[in-house]
Amino acid sequence: MMAPGRSRHVRVVGTYAASVAVSALVTLISIPIVIAVAGPSAWAGLAAGQSIGTGASVLIGFGWGTTGPTDVARAAPAERPRIYIESYRARLLLTLPIAVLAVLVTALVVPSAPWESALNCAAYACTGLLAGWFFTGTAQPGRFVALDTAPRVIGGAAGVAAVVIGAPLFWYPALQLVGILVGVALSTVTIAGIRGVAAGVRLRRSLTVLRGQSDGLVLALVSAANAALPAILVAGLVPAALPAYALADKLLRFGTTAASPFVQFLQGWVPGSGPGRVRSRVRRAAIVGTALVVVGSAAFLVVAPWAADLLSHGRIRLPWVLVAAFAVVLVLLVGAQVVGLVCLLALGAGRQLARYTLVGGIATVPLVVVGVLAFGAVGAAAAVAVGELIAFIPQCVLLVRKSRGPGSVATTPTSSS
Repeated sequence: MMAPGRSRHVRVVGTYAASVAVSALVTLISIPIVIAVAGPSAWAGLAAGQSIGTGASVLIGFGWGTTGPTDVARAAPAERPRIYIESYRARLLLTLPIAVLAVLVTALVVPSAPWESALNCAAYACTGLLAGWFFTGTAQPGRFVALDTAPRVIGGAAGVAAVVIGAPLFWYPALQLVGILVGVALSTVTIAGIRGVAAGVRLRRSLTVLRGQSDGLVLALVSAANAALPAILVAGLVPAALPAYALADKLLRFGTTAASPFVQFLQGWVPGSGPGRVRSRVRRAAIVGTALVVVGSAAFLVVAPWAADLLSHGRIRLPWVLVAAFAVVLVLLVGAQVVGLVCLLALGAGRQLARYTLVGGIATVPLVVVGVLAFGAVGAAAAVAVGELIAFIPQCVLLVRKSRGPGSVATTPTSSS
């Protein structure tokens, strides 16, 4: 019979997995429907808008999606709502300028369905306001599903249904946006109450909170660039390669999403154990991460070409070299999540993690430019892989040193929030 603690861990991971499965199912269903109704070019535009919007959401999230789970896991329960509401107000301050810029970039660079793609970009940009990171850090998978996942999934499903019954393509991203905003409102009211939401932005305090989130900012900026830049460059420089790149990138996101239930569980489990047990849990988390990347990359290599053919009705084919490049990116992205966001943050190495991530991000920019110009979609994917590798190697070295050495383990949040 399974021990109570282990049984609870299985339930937590299972709940996160159910959230991922439902979200992925709606997304999978939407791909062939949109391609069939609007055509590959319009779908590719929507996908590019999603990529750009996802990058904007990382900027709006300002690193709380990466450092936030560790911060709230270590905080006293009475302090956790304050951490969230200060983060929420600070992110509200960022939302309008960042979302508007992302929407304008999308409208300018996407060749097909530009305004629908821009609206899709706005919807995904607003996911930076969601509270999933808070529920992850506090080990509340039920609220994660009910308040973060369900509104988004219902909005996405409503958008797909609208397109199926003949509504204009505009309604697909519009209803997704409505669902996301409902999720933001419900989560914030649940965590902070009506009074906390109604208090609005406090400019001076919000600026102070943002300044204290410097490590998270570096991680957010690099993540945003890596999420958005390749899609922007492929769309702007090699438009003909965009459908293949966009579909491969979409499948990559499915791969990282499949690993997310385990990563989410580890983000609350490792730092929430107390400083005396962090290092032993870090070592166990590293073993889980190794298993994830081995299984995930092998599955991607086998499934991605078949899935691309199925989802696009045979209209978008992925070259094997493009699939291989994205498989390498998948290994490095999931590995970096476990090594960096789970292990190094729990060991109090946020500043060093940010430094290594920044080095990899700086290297990625020229690599992507050269890769896109020389080899199109394959070059973009390979460049992202090299940039991720440049950051990942020193992170692994640091993890080995930190997990064995006598250095202290952080017991308080790494940011002023």
